[in-house]
Amino acid sequence: MAAAAAPRWQQTMLRIKDPKASLEFYKKHFNMQLVHRYDFPQWKFSLYFLERPRDKDIESLPPPGTKESEQYLWSMQGTTLELTHNHGSEHDPTFSVWSGNQGSDLPKDSPLYREGVIRGFGHIAFNVEDVYATSAQLEKDGVRFQKRPDEGRMKGLAFCLDPDGYWIELVKRDEGLFAEKQNLSQTMMRVKDAEKTISFYRDVLGMTLIREMTVPNDFSNFFLACLSEEEKKSAPAPDSAEARDFVKRLWQPVLELTHNHGTEKDDQFNVHTGNSDPVGFGHIGFLVDDLVRTCDEMEKRGVPFHKRPNEGNMSQIAFVLDPNGYRIELIQRGCTFAGTCSNF
Repeated sequence: MAAAAAPRWQQTMLRIKDPKASLEFYKKHFNMQLVHRYDFPQWKFSLYFLERPRDKDIESLPPPGTKESEQYLWSMQGTTLELTHNHGSEHDPTFSVWSGNQGSDLPKDSPLYREGVIRGFGHIAFNVEDVYATSAQLEKDGVRFQKRPDEGRMKGLAFCLDPDGYWIELVKRDEGLFAEKQNLSQTMMRVKDAEKTISFYRDVLGMTLIREMTVPNDFSNFFLACLSEEEKKSAPAPDSAEARDFVKRLWQPVLELTHNHGTEKDDQFNVHTGNSDPVGFGHIGFLVDDLVRTCDEMEKRGVPFHKRPNEGNMSQIAFVLDPNGYRIELIQRGCTFAGTCSNF
């Protein structure tokens, strides 16, 4: 039997309060396109998939919510934001999502810290040519900021906020690299044990470690990506000076794993995955060529499952857990949910 292709990172899921506000925000400010949507009235939620495609490809995208857009979604090579809306939350004044960063300045003896509430998903990011000009335009357009480019210790990068308060990092890339003004460039998650987490994403999910960045006695960032064989050949050593530029030359996003030194030895430190109260970030997802075979292989490796293909209402997907407890969705490439959604 021929070896299956490695899983391909296809989505980062975030829960949202108001889809109208979120879709407008990402389209207006980052030119993200709605490539598909699902409505599940029987379960009272909808899913919206946004992609930042190359400009030349926007006109050829099929209309969202059609069989053609579903086929595009589950066969793509890019990565989407999956925005999950629970019906009615936009009218609920008490509903808000957890951005993953509230309370991050609390001391380690805080009860919230002990419960792991303040550590988990951190942000998404876009690369831009000019962080200062982009920030100025966003602020002129009424976008809120967590950090402006000249604030804090790290000059030249910024964090703005989406309508739900999720942090969006703005990172400088080389001028003239792409014609597009921005590209979706990362999803950041905090991890407890860097070595175990890197091994999972590299050895189980087939990602490539392409950069390591360490601040001594503080924290380390590890960047992983789904690379083609050609890209792997040209990738420099992850701890080299060239690795930083290699990351910024990619169009597709990278997974940034942030490890605060010592947490692997702290029995009371656990990340909050976003799937229990308070909820927000939900998971990242990968397309696979053979879902059943992939799950069988993972089970043999001892990977824990949250949902197997034969469990629940959707046999086209499964959920495994990474070493931190984050949910990882596995989706059968080319699948359809036409029998369960109300779109088509």
